[in-house]
Amino acid sequence: MKNRFRGTLLGAAIGDSMGMCVEEIPMDEVILHYGDKITDLCEPHPASPASFLRKGETSSEFEIVMMVAQSIADKKRLDIRDIIERYIQWYEKEELHSYVDPAFLVAIEALKEGREIGRGGTSVEGILPAIPVGMYHYTNPLLAVEGTKAVVMLTHRNEIALDGASVLAVAVGEALQGRYYLEEEYGYFLEFLKTFVTKGETKFYIDRIKALLDRDASYEEAIDELGNGSYVMEALSQALFIFLKTPSNPENVIIHAVNSYGNYGGDTDSIGLIAGALAGAYNGEENIPAIWRTKLVKYKDIINLADRLYKVALH
Repeated sequence: MKNRFRGTLLGAAIGDSMGMCVEEIPMDEVILHYGDKITDLCEPHPASPASFLRKGETSSEFEIVMMVAQSIADKKRLDIRDIIERYIQWYEKEELHSYVDPAFLVAIEALKEGREIGRGGTSVEGILPAIPVGMYHYTNPLLAVEGTKAVVMLTHRNEIALDGASVLAVAVGEALQGRYYLEEEYGYFLEFLKTFVTKGETKFYIDRIKALLDRDASYEEAIDELGNGSYVMEALSQALFIFLKTPSNPENVIIHAVNSYGNYGGDTDSIGLIAGALAGAYNGEENIPAIWRTKLVKYKDIINLADRLYKVALH
């Protein structure tokens, strides 16, 4: 299981690090710049929002995952007050969040000033704390959803964001446990995820994922039908589809997730992060290419954090 915890955070980091290179870059620009789709950690495209980052670094999306994971590992429980303090410290270091969802930053500013936060946006960044909370409560989906909502509501109180976060937390826990043979049982897995959502729109997206998988739809068809933007249901559904298409092949999952820009560009780092986390949880660290893992700037820190989170989750 420790191997799967490592896989979750490493898969997320690799997906984010590769995906940030081509975020919002249309396919023809990617091909022009890189010669083909990207298959390795690389320097971000000059027009990417992450152009200031280096090869192997991770974006603000993965920093959000790390902050919540570090809080749980340090406090040995879910400590909302500690997470708020970490968010505020992060907010004050402006260089760390050059292009994160504005609703996230507005909410943290309100927390800092003791003001009531609004409903927040519906951007996928808002649901990323679900990954470490889902890891912490991996054997108990009800607690995973409850804990995830408590953290996500610090910045996003929109019902769709809360639904998406619930789906992601439970999906991570189920992938870690390996309770489903996802090549054949993806339908049962998706039906189980639906039991933790409240909005008809969320159920509609989950049903679309199943319909695409049932007919063995192409990755291009999935981009057309589900979307690939920052809207929580687009990015989350796209990541789930890509993961469930080849669940036992994390290399294939990550490559298709980070190249999900389509003809007009997409939120490839968030899609890569979520799909990578799920593939890493389901398959473990040793099934993620070592050539990717070792190129991560924070590789040793991520391994150390995953091991600490695993110890806390066991007790």
